Amino acid sequence: MNVPIASVSDASSPETLRRWDSLRHLDLMNTVEDEYDVRFSAADLAKARSVGEIRRLLHEKGIDAA
Repeated sequence: MNVPIASVSDASSPETLRRWDSLRHLDLMNTVEDEYDVRFSAADLAKARSVGEIRRLLHEKGIDAA
């Protein structure tokens, strides 16, 4: 999304990052799946509306994404 990493927190979401639209959301989730070798369900994709929520979903899969 081309945002400085220092500006990203668990609270970052489509509401706080204007470049985070639906297409970029899918791209982000595909990147996370590839990077951590996991797959998310459609329900997970719908719930993953913030960086913190994505980290929580990874934690549920046994991955510490600090």
